[in-house]
Amino acid sequence: MKLLMFSLIFVLSGCDNLMHGRQGSVVVKDASQQIMYTTCNAAAEDWSTCHSKAMKACPNNYIVLEKNDDPKRIFRNMTFQCKK
Repeated sequence: MKLLMFSLIFVLSGCDNLMHGRQGSVVVKDASQQIMYTTCNAAAEDWSTCHSKAMKACPNNYIVLEKNDDPKRIFRNMTFQCKK
């Protein structure tokens, strides 16, 4: 029952974020190397959302270092490095 409630809250909060145009943030992993990390909701977004966040964070473009797709299609994450 607890798992069901947690799942329901998780799904509803994700829907609320998408309906109101909120996206997850970009996290700086290594500031000296300009390496960053972001996640995207795989249930409702495609890879273009992650790439859009990377473009906003890196005005001179970026290089994708790693992309992961959750096997259950719940989330995606991408690590990237801004070009200098």
